[in-house]
Amino acid sequence: MTEPINRKTQAHKRTNAEGSADGADASPTPRQRAVIERYLKLKDSRPDAPRLSVKSKPNQPLEVMQVDDAGRPVGNAGLALVFGTTEAAVASILLNSLINSACDGTPGHPPSEQDINGVLAAVHGIRANDEIEAMLAVQMVATHFAATRALRRLKGSDMVSQQDSNGNLAVKLLRTFTAQTEALQRYRGKGQQKVTVEHVHVHTGGQAIVGSVRQSGGGRDNDENRGQPHAPENAGAITFAPGTTLPSANEAREAMPVASSRR
Repeated sequence: MTEPINRKTQAHKRTNAEGSADGADASPTPRQRAVIERYLKLKDSRPDAPRLSVKSKPNQPLEVMQVDDAGRPVGNAGLALVFGTTEAAVASILLNSLINSACDGTPGHPPSEQDINGVLAAVHGIRANDEIEAMLAVQMVATHFAATRALRRLKGSDMVSQQDSNGNLAVKLLRTFTAQTEALQRYRGKGQQKVTVEHVHVHTGGQAIVGSVRQSGGGRDNDENRGQPHAPENAGAITFAPGTTLPSANEAREAMPVASSRR
């Protein structure tokens, strides 16, 4: 695994690039430095995703808690904010759903800490502002991984019937992901639409409106905008629920229990 990028390492590399001639460490090229600076700028603009410590045993509940970089428990405020809520129970339910729907694993072979933190980071990247956005975010991440699994099975299919089945499933899931993304965008826009008229032709005796035409209310007509074009509208441990049994994303698998103890 590559060494994580940090500013201390970068400072050493910059010093080496500017003043060292011994060739002990390879200096980054100007293009590489530009990429690193872009990465650091993007990282500085985003809060880090919370990190979870996960302890698991076959056929035993998962023990999950939020920790800092040194592995010390830090409470669950960051975890709750990932799901756009201040309610511990909501965060617990959504985390349980995320683990069971997006992570590979069974009660006998629980998902790894790395996998759980990976899907949590994916939800974190969507930046849910409330519980509805968090629900869509969990669904989007789960749908994405289900689609990629279907594509992987499609790649390994030898029989035409398997290719058809896996291909059709992948297409449905990819379309669902697109619909989920559009639903999130519409919800964040709260139904407001903006139509910009770029070219206006006025004939003799006619009148024209010059400027932007705004329309709100998700496409309702009124006396002022009737007849105007509409934008297209396409259709720690987990501390909050001790002893909760997680529903399985795969009906053929058993449910995966998650234990919890308050911090």
